[in-house]
Amino acid sequence: MSTIDLKLRPAAAAAASITVPLGASRSWLDWTRLALGTASRVVLYSLLGLMVYAAAPAALGWSPTTVMTGSMEPRIHPGDVVVAKPVAAADVHRGQVLLFDDPDQAGHLRLHRYHDNGQAGQIVTKGDANPSVDSTPIDRSAVIGVGFLRVPYVGTPFVWAAGHQYGHLLVTGGLLILVVLLSRNDRYLLRDDRDERPASPRVTAPAGRRVQRRRERRLRRLRTAGGAIGLAAIGGGLALTLVVSGGAHAAFAAPTVNPTSSFGAGNYDCLQDTYNSQTSYGFPYNETSGTTTADGSSFARVGTLSGGATFVAGSCATNQSPYLQLDGTGQVTTAVNLTGQTSFTIETWFRTTSAAGGTLAAFTAAQTGTNTTADRALYLTTAGKLALGVRPTSTTTKATTTSASYNDGAWHHVVATLSGTSTIIYVDGVAVVTDTTNKTVQTAAGYWRVGYAPLSGLPSAPTNGFFVGSVDGTTIYNNSAQTASAVQARYSAGR
Repeated sequence: MSTIDLKLRPAAAAAASITVPLGASRSWLDWTRLALGTASRVVLYSLLGLMVYAAAPAALGWSPTTVMTGSMEPRIHPGDVVVAKPVAAADVHRGQVLLFDDPDQAGHLRLHRYHDNGQAGQIVTKGDANPSVDSTPIDRSAVIGVGFLRVPYVGTPFVWAAGHQYGHLLVTGGLLILVVLLSRNDRYLLRDDRDERPASPRVTAPAGRRVQRRRERRLRRLRTAGGAIGLAAIGGGLALTLVVSGGAHAAFAAPTVNPTSSFGAGNYDCLQDTYNSQTSYGFPYNETSGTTTADGSSFARVGTLSGGATFVAGSCATNQSPYLQLDGTGQVTTAVNLTGQTSFTIETWFRTTSAAGGTLAAFTAAQTGTNTTADRALYLTTAGKLALGVRPTSTTTKATTTSASYNDGAWHHVVATLSGTSTIIYVDGVAVVTDTTNKTVQTAAGYWRVGYAPLSGLPSAPTNGFFVGSVDGTTIYNNSAQTASAVQARYSAGR
């Protein structure tokens, strides 16, 4: 019998091998890259959104411009892009931020606030951060537009370039390149299946197949999360664009707080009055201490207390607000030299029992002192009657006086207006006297005061111009006579 000797060799055990999809070997590294990539895209989308937000209005004929100086701080900063909207000349009024041809530098633009009216219909402008008005008034035809949108800091590279701050540009450019690279760092996690390295066909062991399936499921989760976070990044970028620019309009319409005033520090925030665009001064006297009072109008001028002028505490309840007490030696002075116009309004709340009379508010040639004259003055006579006295010429005076007395110890709201047709005095929301013969006044430069003015020569004026009593809500409209409906609305709002 033939014998066959079979030498059987044990077969090598099959190796359960698998090729890992690209980048899926370490879960924590994948998630880190995904987070960095998403954060970078949020930054890029936000920058893109801000740039589009700043440039898109140009398609409507609006004028984007980069702010190069700090003359409009604290509301508008160097590097901000301000978009000016063209408006009709009739819609340009005081308090607005204007973009106009620079009268002192041909071919340049200037962005300053409409501060006051000049001669012959010109506009006096001023930077919010500047201590004085611009030296050259502008014609209305020089106005390009009114500030409407502010996109913060987008134009900062232009400011750096103009200031030869090339180091800032290089550092910022390097950081931007880094952000772009980081935004692409997780691309392999978001690619389609065809971009993955296929698993080895040699995978046969059940354990190997389970490992492969787990890794594939993890990659799918990463892709799903990456897509969702990517969409969130787009929304976040757009939302951030709206957040940082959403309050921009306030820089052009809301009051600008003067950093030297005490407004906002130790005051009654619940009692912030509202003022229309014709307001030159609005003193609510909401401070609790100090020697200055904040102007709530869009000009944010400051009134200075002197002598026996002190703040009296109050509350946020209606008609219980804090107020200013004057003892017969105190007053509030202002520092801005204005041109008195042919129409104006003086408004204030007052309370007194004094029979000495005195000035509630007046326009005088000098900022302080007694060696001057009042050109426009609202005062109480020694009989407690209200009078609006003016000087139509340098040698003549005229006054309109109420028939009733108001030194009865109660709070009263008085508004005195003068226009080209008449003088009207309103008390507690009602017109109590109208005088069509008292309708002219000189156009002169001067300063507004509260609580004192030299009244010499004005009809029925007391010999002592100081007022003894309480005042609140003193408001000056230097170039407009307020309407009866506006007066009634102010009275109805209370003090």
